[in-house]
Amino acid sequence: MSPFIYYSPEFSIPSFAFSLMLASLVATAVAYKMAPRRGLSQVAVLDLAIIGTIMAVIGGRLFHVVVEEWAYYLENPSHIYQIWRGGFVSYGAFIGLGTGWIAYLKLRKLDMLRYLDHLCLYAGPFIILMVRLGCLLAGCCYGKASPFDKFEYLLFIVFNNGASDAGHFHLGQRLWPTQIWAMAYSMLIFLICYWTESKNKFKGQVTLTFLMTYAIFRSGLEVFRGDEARGVYFSNTISTAQITSGIVIVVCLILWVLLKRNFPLESPYPRIKPQKADNKINDSK
Repeated sequence: MSPFIYYSPEFSIPSFAFSLMLASLVATAVAYKMAPRRGLSQVAVLDLAIIGTIMAVIGGRLFHVVVEEWAYYLENPSHIYQIWRGGFVSYGAFIGLGTGWIAYLKLRKLDMLRYLDHLCLYAGPFIILMVRLGCLLAGCCYGKASPFDKFEYLLFIVFNNGASDAGHFHLGQRLWPTQIWAMAYSMLIFLICYWTESKNKFKGQVTLTFLMTYAIFRSGLEVFRGDEARGVYFSNTISTAQITSGIVIVVCLILWVLLKRNFPLESPYPRIKPQKADNKINDSK
């Protein structure tokens, strides 16, 4: 565990904040590079990256503050902006950036579902990967005690040093490597969405696939999570994330039927050979 990439009394770089920045940069680079191959504007992708980064940080933090730890922050309001202490909810980030993206795409009259499909494929999984790397370094989002003592990083992980306000486990204790599992399923989500794009039958199918696969994997991972501060109910049998995942799956299934009926595709999205991009924001719906 290394809560800080660099630390001194005068200046420090928190690991989690650094990972958020890295998540934005990696996701932007991949989505920007692949945009011309999908006939999309790179300028629009950059706009969406800026909007998404700002809204994700705001949404992820506010979801944690309001839904999970509101009593604590009422007593410690100065900690609200201190994201290096932990407390960043993925679903809140998705709601924040999704709201920002939809508002921008509607304002610019762009093909909303095509852009969302593109971003869910080439940005979403890489954001999850980098953010969970930050969780691993910061020591947050940790697992329950693991009964295994073999296959480190697969069946258990041990934090022998460092300190984190979010960490309420004992140093040296074997824990389920939930952060590493989340990094692994982010790449599995990418592969599933990539395959879906090659077979998709309607606009928005990749987006819904991303959201549902994330909800399923996240719900499963919650069984092994040990940080009760994330919000757990009914004697630690269900968490805020599992409740949210259930709602997401139901909503996505409804949208699946509606989008399949109203936005069919005669063939999957074309994968255009690399060429000089036309970056004018003039995509039609």
